[in-house]
Amino acid sequence: MAVGSASLETAYRNAAITCGAMAASTFLYAVAVVVVSISQAPFEGFAGQAQPTGLRLALWTIAVVVAGVIGMARKALLGHSPSGDQAAQARRLVSTSIVTAALAEVPAVLGLVLFMLSAMRTDFYALFVLSLVLQAVYFPRLEGWRQWATEPALGC
Repeated sequence: MAVGSASLETAYRNAAITCGAMAASTFLYAVAVVVVSISQAPFEGFAGQAQPTGLRLALWTIAVVVAGVIGMARKALLGHSPSGDQAAQARRLVSTSIVTAALAEVPAVLGLVLFMLSAMRTDFYALFVLSLVLQAVYFPRLEGWRQWATEPALGC
């Protein structure tokens, strides 16, 4: 069963707006870094001089794992083929897009944590860029939605 064109396009528009807003809000983390750096100059982190190497490694590992898991999470949420009525399919696509966008934002959040604790600007910006790349790669695309919605259900 394929999702109706109008229903799919409406759901896509809602998902694109939401995911776009989530991607745009990621830039607020960079603004926060600049504001804290200027207002607390010279900013050395709220944890003081201690460089939390173990924490840094753990947060980077989490960011890389999340980046690698996003594709698998999308496949698990979408399943192998569309099922249910048109509205259920549209909801499934929208919720999968929002979950994916939220996961793509995780590296930027972890970078912000590293910056706030230890003023690690390079780590923040590297994780920030990773997050933006993930958001761009996994941004919802109408053509992909149409393709998924027109796949035959398994077992039919």
